[in-house]
Amino acid sequence: MKIIQCLTDDGRCTYKKMSEEAGVSEATVKNRIDKLREEGIITKFTVILDYHKLGRAIKAFIGLKVQPAKLSSIVNDIKKNPDVHVLYRTSGDVDLLIEVIFEQMEDLNAFLEKEIALDGIIGTVVTIVIGPYKRCPWTGL
Repeated sequence: MKIIQCLTDDGRCTYKKMSEEAGVSEATVKNRIDKLREEGIITKFTVILDYHKLGRAIKAFIGLKVQPAKLSSIVNDIKKNPDVHVLYRTSGDVDLLIEVIFEQMEDLNAFLEKEIALDGIIGTVVTIVIGPYKRCPWTGL
């Protein structure tokens, strides 16, 4: 787990540093990482952007209640939008949960008026993030 924690904290962490943290050799670290990748536990290494520095600090979660027969087409339309960072199928009060990040409130409003005006959406719940108590490790927001 120490190797995974090192990679979670810094995807560019060196084998040397991970070996020191885990108390094993660098070769052991490399072998364990290779095995984690082969088993699909580590699926990829990626870049985490600081969206605040990019000027995109408006984060919102949008819950959608949809007609079951339209679910597939709605998902296909929504997931194409580059402002949609995450799209979940959920249970409970909403069927889909979307995470979006925008530069300005006007951009969020335009998204809601144009992109979410799809046939089969019968209700929306929009929650705007005011501030974090713990930041998302993938978006930094």
